[in-house]
Amino acid sequence: MNLYWVYDLPNWLFATMVIGTCVGIALVGQRLTQRWVRRIAGNDGRYNDLVNTTLATVGVFFGITLGLISVGTWQNFADIDANANQEAAAVAALYSSVSNYPEPASTELRDELKDYTKYLINEAWPQQRKGIVPQGDITKISDFQSTLFRVNPVLAGHIALHSETISEFNDLLRKRRLRLQSVTAGLPDALWGVVIFGALLNIFIPWFLVYDRQFIQDLMITFMATTIGLLVFLMAAMDNPFRGEFSVSSDAFQLVYQMMG
Repeated sequence: MNLYWVYDLPNWLFATMVIGTCVGIALVGQRLTQRWVRRIAGNDGRYNDLVNTTLATVGVFFGITLGLISVGTWQNFADIDANANQEAAAVAALYSSVSNYPEPASTELRDELKDYTKYLINEAWPQQRKGIVPQGDITKISDFQSTLFRVNPVLAGHIALHSETISEFNDLLRKRRLRLQSVTAGLPDALWGVVIFGALLNIFIPWFLVYDRQFIQDLMITFMATTIGLLVFLMAAMDNPFRGEFSVSSDAFQLVYQMMG
């Protein structure tokens, strides 16, 4: 089932849905199993100790696992965001280099690079936010490359500049490929299965606790389910770096485009 539609929601609504689902499952399940649990617990004074030990053990292992996955997800998000900023910096450096070319090559190269940047902002990024790998810039990149390679510098200074510009262009291509590969990046389904199963397990175990005061039991279960929901939401929000309200933006390219005038 495709759940990518959740990334079209505001973060507050997305978080509310995830946390509300966890709390709802926890409270409803606790009420449905309450009589059965009290019956099997009987008058055994050590019953809650056994449940608490199990909950602590499972919670520790799940917490460590969830923490490691969350750190990895954040690191992946940060790396992709950094690569996008570096790609924008590469475009700016390339624009600066071709500005020193003789006419008419300088104007033609700058216009093509400006057109490429405008495409990224207005077309590529909206597609990436939908999980679509944009391909429309292939023609623009090819046109720029053809114009660049048609330049035949004669002076020593222009030859050195041309060599450096080609190196900058190749660097831009590498960063572009990394960005495109990251559009569909995310946690594997198997890993999400572990996260969801572990979250449900930590919600189910407190159902077996027996309290004399129902309000205290509901309150403790709500706190635990809210914490689990927050962590799951955080991972989901960062899992697809180009999707959702919390995502890699095109701000760096917009600054470069403004610099281009």
